Amino acid sequence: MSQAPVTAALLAALPEEVRPFLRRVGAKPLSRVDLRAWEFAFRNRTGVAVLSGMGQDGAARAAAWLLEHYQPQVFICLGFGGALTPELTAGALVLGKSLWRYEPEAGTLQEQQALIPATLLNDLLAKLQAAGLPALLGSVVTTPAIIHKGSQGSPLLRLSHPVLDLETGAAAASIQGSSLPFLALRAVTDSAGEEIHDFIRSAAKAGTSLTVKTALAWLAADPRRLAALVRLWRRSRLAAEHLAQALEVALERL
Repeated sequence: MSQAPVTAALLAALPEEVRPFLRRVGAKPLSRVDLRAWEFAFRNRTGVAVLSGMGQDGAARAAAWLLEHYQPQVFICLGFGGALTPELTAGALVLGKSLWRYEPEAGTLQEQQALIPATLLNDLLAKLQAAGLPALLGSVVTTPAIIHKGSQGSPLLRLSHPVLDLETGAAAASIQGSSLPFLALRAVTDSAGEEIHDFIRSAAKAGTSLTVKTALAWLAADPRRLAALVRLWRRSRLAAEHLAQALEVALERL
């Protein structure tokens, strides 16, 4: 595949994170490529969206693939995230003013270079809020696996509007030498007082796809998991809808 200039390259881990947006813009799946990917057009803007799967390794590979095959004007890493502080309620959108890598076993927190101009970020925030979206500037913290938030110490809580994810740090590191503006966009699915259940955390760590078939298997093993899965499904729908609206606003601004 030869390189093709596009307005935006989008990277998400899960299909649920981008499905509402892809439907809104009538995205077309790409065939004969190594990753699940779509091309789309929206109000004279063009783009490509790629699924990396959960985790930093997949995000790094997908980011490298996007740069190899496309010439985007901006790179957007988006998806669901877990809030660490109470002001971030379900569905809240966090724009990454700062990016961090956190190693829970060592307790180390390392800041990454911001890859988007502050003026562009502030302008986008204003437009998202004007559109009625619950958006904030904050800190996107990438971890190697889903962590138990309540057991973490104060370094994370001192950050401004911190939200956890598994991919942003690796994607940002992969494109750092390209000089592309990099937007980190996360929508909250679990608030500060909520933890991802152990059975979901274990599946994510093992690389298990979070499909309907997987959910049915979880319920067959323990029907008491139904309440947790219904809550996660509802939160994910809200977060994905807010991501879709935010992407439309962002594409008009870029």
